[in-house]
Amino acid sequence: MINFGLRQLSNFVAIAEVGSYRRAAEKLFIAQPALSVSISRLEDALGVQLFERGARGVTLTPAGAAFLVEARRTLFHIEQAQQSARLAGLGEWGQVRLGFVGSAVYQLLPSTLPEFVRRYPNVKLELFEGQTLNIIEMIREGRLDAGIIRTPVDDYHGLEIIDLEKDDLIAVLPATHPLSKCESIDLAYLREEPFVMFSKVLVPGLRTAVMEACREAGFSPRVAQEATQALTVVGIVGSGMGVAVVPAVVAQFTNNLVRFVKLTDKKCHRTLTLSLAIASDSTSATAKALCSLLATYHLKVAENVEASN
Repeated sequence: MINFGLRQLSNFVAIAEVGSYRRAAEKLFIAQPALSVSISRLEDALGVQLFERGARGVTLTPAGAAFLVEARRTLFHIEQAQQSARLAGLGEWGQVRLGFVGSAVYQLLPSTLPEFVRRYPNVKLELFEGQTLNIIEMIREGRLDAGIIRTPVDDYHGLEIIDLEKDDLIAVLPATHPLSKCESIDLAYLREEPFVMFSKVLVPGLRTAVMEACREAGFSPRVAQEATQALTVVGIVGSGMGVAVVPAVVAQFTNNLVRFVKLTDKKCHRTLTLSLAIASDSTSATAKALCSLLATYHLKVAENVEASN
């Protein structure tokens, strides 16, 4: 059982370093008798003598020399623990687990994560790529601190949602397609084409957005292939197996086998939303720091859109 405290350890180390009770008391801003009582109680608790008094001050006994090594180590670890706790409380220490859908890698994450890493070098950032539904499930189960998802979703229970980025729908055509050289087209021009569509089960939000745009254009697309990731959809289109409609941000990744063509339909303009999801009862300071940075990104994007209009 430990019968002494950190103050006694600090007092002991101070005396050992200066070799004098008087100078140690001055350094610690305490009365010398009180310091002597502190060390006596420490020696009683340990059952050994730590100092030998002499004409020129005090020296460590062999037991005191051995104890000094561990006392310094203990005080160092306590200081580190205090620093870690303080930084964690400020969101500057620890880890944050972020889930994200594939579309976030094109613009949103590259625009925000480097700044987060720069500001919080002591925070370990763990990234998990998934689909909206399983990201939401992992947040609710406590396996993720936050997630970037496609909204809207059917169930927001237990979640706080912040919209981050709006995007258009854009057509992807094989490079050899007759319409591939057009700057923009009506979605209805693709009514007779086979479509490469997002998975109904794994990517329901994007699929619904594309289906609704097609219905608004007056047709129901003929689905020839399905895929989960946008780049996979683009790759299948490049193989000549159909056309597709994807988030416009995907066009940043060029592919010689396809062409990206703007869609004039109103239903395709700013119809997609990437949102930040975090548990409503989250107390993680590190997660809140990341969410704050992502929210700031959203404000900058909104300002740029407003300025361009």
